[in-house]
Amino acid sequence: MKPEKFARIAESLRQYRRAELKEFDGELGDDPVKKLYVDPLPGNAVLTSVLSSNTTFLLGRKGTGKSTIIARAQIELRGRQDSISIYIDVKSLYDVFSTSSTTTLMPLGQEVDAGVLKAHMLRKTFLASVLSELLKEVDDVCERMSLWDRWVGPGRSYQDIKKKISDLRSGLGKAELKDTEIPVLQAITKKYRQRAQSEQGESGNFGGGGSVSPIGPSAQANASVGDFEKTLDDREIYEDYSEVVLRSFPFAEILADIRAIIDSCGLKRLVVFFDDFSELGFIDQRLFVDIILTPLNNSSGELVKLKIAGYPGRVYYGKIDSTKVDTIALDFCDLYEDVEVQSMERSAIDHLQRLLDSRFEAFGERLGDYFDEKVPLEQHVKLLFEATFNVPRLVGALLHICYLDSISKGMRITGQSIRLAARKYYESTIYQYFDRMNRFALEPFENKLDRHNQQALLKCLIGQAREVRAAISEGRVGGSYFNGLSLAPVSHFFVTAAMAHIFQSLESNFLLSRYKNTRDKDGKAGVVFALYYGLTESERISWGYPAGRDYRNYFVQRCFDYSAVVQNFLAKNQT
Repeated sequence: MKPEKFARIAESLRQYRRAELKEFDGELGDDPVKKLYVDPLPGNAVLTSVLSSNTTFLLGRKGTGKSTIIARAQIELRGRQDSISIYIDVKSLYDVFSTSSTTTLMPLGQEVDAGVLKAHMLRKTFLASVLSELLKEVDDVCERMSLWDRWVGPGRSYQDIKKKISDLRSGLGKAELKDTEIPVLQAITKKYRQRAQSEQGESGNFGGGGSVSPIGPSAQANASVGDFEKTLDDREIYEDYSEVVLRSFPFAEILADIRAIIDSCGLKRLVVFFDDFSELGFIDQRLFVDIILTPLNNSSGELVKLKIAGYPGRVYYGKIDSTKVDTIALDFCDLYEDVEVQSMERSAIDHLQRLLDSRFEAFGERLGDYFDEKVPLEQHVKLLFEATFNVPRLVGALLHICYLDSISKGMRITGQSIRLAARKYYESTIYQYFDRMNRFALEPFENKLDRHNQQALLKCLIGQAREVRAAISEGRVGGSYFNGLSLAPVSHFFVTAAMAHIFQSLESNFLLSRYKNTRDKDGKAGVVFALYYGLTESERISWGYPAGRDYRNYFVQRCFDYSAVVQNFLAKNQT
């Protein structure tokens, strides 16, 4: 064993943000992503789909490998001579926007609130920075590919196009306020003040320390970012606002220059990868889609193709026709869906085996050398699948804990090591979702429960699992079905399909996972969920289901139907 090599392997799996793995160049050579990439499906099916000529949404929870797939696709496109590909890190640009403060703005009078003006300019600056970054990347790629040497376009020279791109970027960098934007800002201000007065009338107290006068909140209570976003919830105001902001950007010129480059260099298309798209809040994502993505997708005459990475439940399509784009879901239950859950698991375990074998071989190591040889290696891989559902970042995190607990001490990894690592990761990381100060936890846009009630719901599910376990052991449920089981697993439960959305927040943050779409004994559509493995270890609940075909329908036994339990919980808890 080489502990330092194992640590690097674990580190390569738990990488955050753009997964180019540049820090591993010294060990793996140029383009480590190309050497390490293992497609979730045989025959590189996911990569092939991303490289298709369609706009593609790549959806998966955090750490499911979206950025790695994007990085691998870019390597492939860079080897072609018929396309340009560029990468935009949306989160990095958004972080700059969300933490910045605008320069001193000229007051526009009483009819435009200073807070409204600031919130507007921050958002416009962010949108402008995305377009500026897009033009910069196009220019840089053209230089790297020496496309200017291939220029055959009549009329405009490549110097004209380069100067035009530079001028457009300079103009976008200023993100100046246009006269046409002032009327809609006045309307937003009016709406905000009306709502503030209404709220003061209901509560007798206007938050923020300012008073409410007949013309609205005083100057001491300027609109906050939250106030601005609430006002844009009004559909008519939002549509007016997004339309005027869209018209303030020179999209016709940008698309004309892109077309000139593509036509004059003998190219087919520009492929734009947008990563961490779902890190945007709802209003910001809505503006981003309506003002940037939609024109690029719908008005480019098939010259621009978008590849967008997002989280399930945090994607707004706007005027992009979702029926005309490819959507690739990377989570286990979507990627390997099959009639039999055993077939799904075999496909997933096969991928994890390929991923681990490839990763260890790339670093000159053998996977089996680090695991307890008394147990077949495939059993260790199966346990890792159960503890991570093949999420590469979770696999890396558990291996890192195993490195600290076992490998660094010269001991091999056992099944108990993996179970302990899952429990530690749950208690130290995943459970922190319930810390309401945790600003890094993201909620689905259609979230139905606040974080306090999500925690109460999870406790309700755990309590019901214990109740079912007791009922099985006492013979109160299941008849003879559970006979012969010394310890019946109760980690999975079943709800009707209509209730599945209730668990989106817990699912997004890995406290539980969608396991299988199925039907109950009455033929009604439902969804099986599984509690996170580390949670069941922490709560001393047996995970999984018994082996054998007799138990292939284990999850849909009536005792595991929690629909009524969840319905009662919702009825008793204010949401």
